[in-house]
Amino acid sequence: MFKISIYRRWLQTLKESIHLSQANIALRVNADMLILYWYIGNQLDEKIERELWGARVVDQLSEDLQNSFPDMKGFSRRNLMYMKQFATLWPDMLIVQQAAAQLKKSTKSAIVQQAAAQLGQMTFSVQNPDLIRIPWGHHMLLIDKELSSDELNWFIQKTIENNWSRTALRYQVETDLYARQQKNKKSSNFHLTLPENQSVLANQILKDPYVFGFLQMDEQRNELDMERQLIEHIQEFLIELGAGFAFVGRQVKIKAGKKDYRVDLLFYHIFLRCFIVIDLKADEFAFEHAGKMNGYLNIINKQFRQEYDNPSIGIILCASKDRIEVDFALTNIDQPIGVSEYKFIKMLPQRLRTKIPTAKELQTEVQKFLRQQSKKKNSKPSK
Repeated sequence: MFKISIYRRWLQTLKESIHLSQANIALRVNADMLILYWYIGNQLDEKIERELWGARVVDQLSEDLQNSFPDMKGFSRRNLMYMKQFATLWPDMLIVQQAAAQLKKSTKSAIVQQAAAQLGQMTFSVQNPDLIRIPWGHHMLLIDKELSSDELNWFIQKTIENNWSRTALRYQVETDLYARQQKNKKSSNFHLTLPENQSVLANQILKDPYVFGFLQMDEQRNELDMERQLIEHIQEFLIELGAGFAFVGRQVKIKAGKKDYRVDLLFYHIFLRCFIVIDLKADEFAFEHAGKMNGYLNIINKQFRQEYDNPSIGIILCASKDRIEVDFALTNIDQPIGVSEYKFIKMLPQRLRTKIPTAKELQTEVQKFLRQQSKKKNSKPSK
């Protein structure tokens, strides 16, 4: 007779192995599909652009492929055009694999470390394996956004690191996360207060500004109400904060001598292996905010930090800030502190921003409409 406890542990091990196998199979299927799509797109680009067959060949190819492979999806005209754009965007994604003898000669060759793929009788080397690690739908979204090569590579890498769904990726692109994380390096003292490897990671988690599209705030901003809403929408809040944040508590009591203080929001970051204190400010940044955060971090390090934890990090979220003032406030402070702004309203995608009329344009249009209505009224014959 076997013991039920031993059986359950064995069953759990088997289930984990099956889940891992399913995930690996899904990754291989996705990789094979992307390689096929790149190849078809590359062929289309060659026929249309180099051999001047014209764009009409796409319609014919779509019809013929759908007839030949009725059980396969993805051969619509629209998808074929995405394949062409995909291949154009990454012209060197695949290269013909070198002979095995040649590969062994050059251990420094990047090809040695790359994944190999077969398509029919041809063997290819995948130049950038990250490209075949995210789903086709993510690639379509990135193609539509017309991003720079640096932005594309950055978003692909972050998608892999954070396991973003297509919805999460769209949100991060449309709220301009790339620019917000490039901006943050000027609003912290991480490079002066943390070891280099931790400083790099800390700068990667800091955004400027944070975008809280789920908040409903009027002009009478209240820090406690804002804090309450953030906790009520903790899932959206954690998505905006980024991967690795684990919520510890709200209004966490800490003690310094005979006085009690309360930390607005306390998190633990599993990758940085440290506590992160977030202090919410309804108004613009002020010098005293840095001093207060410095004190909070000293207490957290004394009362919460364990021997295996890294130094705690503070993030001050404020409605606005002056970068020069932030720089002076953080000078000579030994604790790692970052200062970021937040926005209540979700930013519009770049492609829509120029299409939204300004307040002055709206006023002009309203006045124009009223004048037209007045003219119509005056031109009516009297009865």
